[in-house]
Amino acid sequence: MSQKEHQRGAALVIVIFAATLILLLLSTTLIITRTSGMALARQLSSQGQAVSTASAGLTEGLSWFVRQREQPVTAFNPLVDVNGVCSHIPPHIPPIYDSEDPALGIVRSFEISAPGKVWGRYEVRRSSVLDVSQRRGKPQAGTIWQIESEGFVYVRNDPAQPPNVAPNLVLARRTMRVDIQRLGLQLPTANAALSSVRGNNINVIRPSRIQGGSSGIGASYPASTGTPGGNGSITGNPAQSFTSGSFAIDQIFGVTLNELVAMADIVVDDESQLPNPLPDMALIVIRGNATFNSQRQLQGSGILIVLGNLILNPQSNAYFSGVIWIGGNFVISPPGIINGSVVTNGNVQVNGGSDVAEINYDAPILDQIRQSMGNYLYSRSPWVVQ
Repeated sequence: MSQKEHQRGAALVIVIFAATLILLLLSTTLIITRTSGMALARQLSSQGQAVSTASAGLTEGLSWFVRQREQPVTAFNPLVDVNGVCSHIPPHIPPIYDSEDPALGIVRSFEISAPGKVWGRYEVRRSSVLDVSQRRGKPQAGTIWQIESEGFVYVRNDPAQPPNVAPNLVLARRTMRVDIQRLGLQLPTANAALSSVRGNNINVIRPSRIQGGSSGIGASYPASTGTPGGNGSITGNPAQSFTSGSFAIDQIFGVTLNELVAMADIVVDDESQLPNPLPDMALIVIRGNATFNSQRQLQGSGILIVLGNLILNPQSNAYFSGVIWIGGNFVISPPGIINGSVVTNGNVQVNGGSDVAEINYDAPILDQIRQSMGNYLYSRSPWVVQ
C-alpha cells in the first residue's frame, strides 16, 4: 500500500470517528434536553397545581365565613362534630365537618394521581387568618379578614404524616392570601320603595306609581326639601315619610367606592359593556351613565350601582329585583317594574303613558339580598405570597 493510500485510509477512519462522536453528542444533548423539558414541565405543572390548591383553600375559607350563623364573624374557629354528634346548643344541622385537622385550621387533602401517589392538600391555619378591620380603618370587628392558604402537591408515602415530613416528598408548595369584607345594606329608609335626596326631585306621571304596600313607605326624603309632583300615585304605609339617613355609598353599603368596585361581580363604564343577560344576584357597578332600551334591557336581580344617570327608555321592558343606587338622575318609562328599593341622588322622573312604570317596595327580595349578598366577599383579588 502506498503512503498516499495509507493517509487516505487514516483520514477516513478519523472522519467516521468524528461523525460518530458528533452523533453521540447530538443524541446525548437531545436526550438531556428532552429529559430536562419533561422535568421542567412536571415542575411547572406541580407549581400550577399548588397554586390551584392554595386557591381552593381561599375559596373554602370564604365559604366558612359566609355560612356562620353569627355575623359579622369575630373569631375564626373551624369545628368538627366528633363522631357526627353535635355538642353545640342549639345543635348544628347537619353536623359540622369543617376540617381534617380543626386544631390547625381548615385542612383538606385530595388525590391528584393514584399511580404516582401524588396528592394535594391545603391548609388555612388559624394563625394565618387575621381580623384586619381596625388596621383598615373599620370601627366594627369582623368587618375585614385576611385569609392565607398554603397549597401542597406532594408524594404521599405515609398518610399519617404531613406533606413535608418524610417519607412524604413535597413536589411544590405555594402560599396565597386574600382580603374578604362584609357588604352592608343600610338604606336611608329601610322600608321605602324610593329614597330621594329631595322631595321636590320626585315627579310621578299617571298611570305610573310608587308603591310601598302594606308594610312599606312609598317615597322618603329629608325634611324641608319639598314634596313630590305629578299626577301619578305614591302609596304605602305611610305613602310618604321623612328620612335622616345617609345617601352616601360608604354609609349604605359599609364600604368605600373603591372597595365596592373591588368587590363587584361586574364593573363597566356604561350599559353597552354589560353581559346579556345579566347574572342573577350580582353586584354590578356602572361608572358612568346607563341608558336601556328595547334592544338593551335592564332585567336582572341583585345590587346595581350607577354613578351617573340611569335612563330606562319607553318600551325598554325593565324588570329588576333588588337595590338600585343612582348617583345622578333617574328616569323610568313604561313598561317597567323595579321591585325592592331605589336610592337616588338626583331628579326622579317616573313617566306615564299607555302602560305603567312602577317602583315597588319588596321586603322579601331585600331580605334575600342581605342573606346572599350582604355577606363576606373578596375585596381584592387573591395574590401569591410565595
